Order: sequence, then structure tokens, then C-alpha cells
Amino acid sequence: MISDPYRVLGVSSDATEDELAKAYRRLAKVNHPDVNHGNPEAAKKMSDINAAYEQIKRGDVPQGGGGAYAGQGPGGRAAGTAGSSDPFGFGFDPFDLFSSFAGGQQRTQRPLGFDQVRMFINAGYPGEALKALSAISDKSAEWYYYSAIANSYAGNAITALQHARAAVQMEPGNPEYARALDQIENGGSAYQRQSRAYGMPRVDVSRLCLGVILTNLFCMFCGRPF
Repeated sequence: MISDPYRVLGVSSDATEDELAKAYRRLAKVNHPDVNHGNPEAAKKMSDINAAYEQIKRGDVPQGGGGAYAGQGPGGRAAGTAGSSDPFGFGFDPFDLFSSFAGGQQRTQRPLGFDQVRMFINAGYPGEALKALSAISDKSAEWYYYSAIANSYAGNAITALQHARAAVQMEPGNPEYARALDQIENGGSAYQRQSRAYGMPRVDVSRLCLGVILTNLFCMFCGRPF
């Protein structure tokens, strides 16, 4: 447990949810692994930032931390205000978006690593989500579900399909797992279809490839290969 999560985020203990979200977003942009290219110091700092933000959301602040979150117990201010924090500016809380996908289980009953997996998926970093999944030893149905989504988003269609099927086989009664499998089996990206429901942009890979082909043809006719 971080002794002073507010200090890690650089805010006072009475900071509002909006101030916490802005501080988190600012620090994440600076310390994200994709920006620092394997810098272990930045990776450690990003891990602390994630832990501090989640700890405040749970209300798990050590005595003496005071502030608006002290004494609120598990769930913190997140209870009853789901979606009110938005550290990435996407219009939803990255820790709450996929909360229903685990069959209604409470976060405290599940490995905390899944929170980080969801965060990376929501932020558009499937590679980082897969790295976080590799650190979770318990290969549960939920693990295979998130792996299917991350692999689908990363373009690993075969692995995504295999893991989506594994999730459904392990929990055949879970509608979210079944829906993801149906989307992947029909050639779609589970992540892209989920993200469109929340207003996130979708990249049409087929159009992008067509654009590259047309550019190459144009350059060939001009005598300048692309």
C-alpha cells in the first residue's frame, strides 16, 4: 500500500475527482512505457501512479491521509458514482468500463491486475494489456476473455479466437463472453465493436491498406517507388 497516494499524484488530500483525473492523465502521458521506451524508472513510476489512483478510488487511504476520501472504506467515492472519474478524457472511467464483463464479480474478489489490463485496453495499448495479463498466473475465464479482447485489438486473430472460445467453455453462461466470441468468429474486432458503443474512434484497417496500395501505384506511374 502506498503511504501517501495523493503525494504520488501531486494533489492535495482534499482534491476533487476532476483534479485527481487531470493529475492522473497528465502523469500518465509523461510516464507511459510507450513514451519512455523501456525506461525502468518511468515504468516503476507509472506503476506507482496506477496504484495510487486506484487506491484513492477504493478509499483505501492510510490514517492521517484525511481528505475527501478518508474513512470511506472499500470502494471509496467510486461507490455510487461509477463513471464520474475520467482520467483519460474518454468520457468514461477506465476502471469501470468492463466491470460487467466479469460476470458481476466485485473488484475486491478479483486480481487487481485486471484493473490494469482494462486500463491499457481502454487507453488503446493492447500490447501493454497483454504484458499485464502475462503477470497474472491464474488463467481464469476472465483472463481468457480479456486476452481475447486484447489480442483481437492487436490483430492476433487466431489467438483471440482460441482464447474467446476458452472463456466461453469455462463459463458458458456468461453473455459477455459469448458476445465477444460471436464477434470474433464473425471476423470482427471485439474491442473495436465495444469501443464504438462508447463513442471511441475506430480505425478502418482495410481502407488504410487500400490507401497505401493506391499511393504505391501512383508513385510507380510517376517513376518514384514509395
